[in-house]
Amino acid sequence: CSKGANFGSSSCSSSGGGGGLNGNGTVYAYLLSEVGASDGMAADTLDLSKNTFQEATSFVAPPLPSTLVADGGTVVVSLTSQKYLYIPFHNGSVYGYAIDGTTGALTSVPRSPYAVVGGTSITANPAGTFLFVSDAASGDISVFSISATNGSLTAVGSPFASGIAAAQLTTDGLGKYLYATAGTGGAQVAAMSIGSTGALTLVPGSPFSFPMSKVLGENSGNFLLGITGFSNDIHVFSIDSTGAIAEASTAGSPFATAALPLNLVVHPSGTYVYALDGFSTGMEGYEIQASGALKGITGSPFTAVDLDAGEFDQSGKYLFGVGEGSVTASFGPYGVDTSSGAISTLTLGTLGFPGGGIAVSDLNDAP
Repeated sequence: CSKGANFGSSSCSSSGGGGGLNGNGTVYAYLLSEVGASDGMAADTLDLSKNTFQEATSFVAPPLPSTLVADGGTVVVSLTSQKYLYIPFHNGSVYGYAIDGTTGALTSVPRSPYAVVGGTSITANPAGTFLFVSDAASGDISVFSISATNGSLTAVGSPFASGIAAAQLTTDGLGKYLYATAGTGGAQVAAMSIGSTGALTLVPGSPFSFPMSKVLGENSGNFLLGITGFSNDIHVFSIDSTGAIAEASTAGSPFATAALPLNLVVHPSGTYVYALDGFSTGMEGYEIQASGALKGITGSPFTAVDLDAGEFDQSGKYLFGVGEGSVTASFGPYGVDTSSGAISTLTLGTLGFPGGGIAVSDLNDAP
């Protein structure tokens, strides 16, 4: 199975139903901290056989920047025999780690850390062969090929110009195109085709005048989903054969939401999309239909699932969510009914959230 774009999400399809936390194996959640004199990392574990969620007290943080530097998110790449975690930092570096499938320990890949321009945002193509890192200040995007043997990175050409202040990145579901937004307040979406070597070429007509704060691909590669950060709706864009995007108005886009979406996550199966408002309204879920139309999931908004952010494990059966509230933010796992898309309320309690990036790795399909 292979990873989707962003924060440990995956393009692996999941099967079965039931929103309970059950099964075998362990899911690791890695949490970056941006407090104190230097960067740090902690880990929490969801033990599926024991049905427990607790801090991994024996976890040893891997090499990280020695000074306090903000991270640009995380990405987990799932290859046939190994998972790798990559984290960009705003000091112009990318750290790469191999994930031990038994202990969850992180070991630096060869030559890590790597120099980049910026380090604002990160994503990878679904096949896990290329890594993309942006710099919001210059709009440049650094591209690396990923070694399937040891996870090491090799730069692909010089940084490529996106034409906008590239603060957020995603690929389409097939890994043919890379898209960038300038984040909240941005007025355009940049589109680039991904060549066989990973080299980027601007799509004709790019950047496109859509005021999206965030965009995400879905697995078919037919659509791009987006939010403005200022309006109560989710936009769906069709992707043509050149990578150009257009509002899917014939499918009904934009689709009204109950609250203002400040974050957006797509289920690893590509079947569902979820809107998070970061306030008191429950998380909203929608089924992505073949036409691009969004259909509300039964039970949405989900009572007591009030989240600022959330990331799915690779199986898609568990959502790790950051509870709303900047002062008392908490972190915990929610069950996902993969047959309906419904999100269940928290059953195992929460742990503290240090406030940095999150990465989730299901150890069941790692070596």
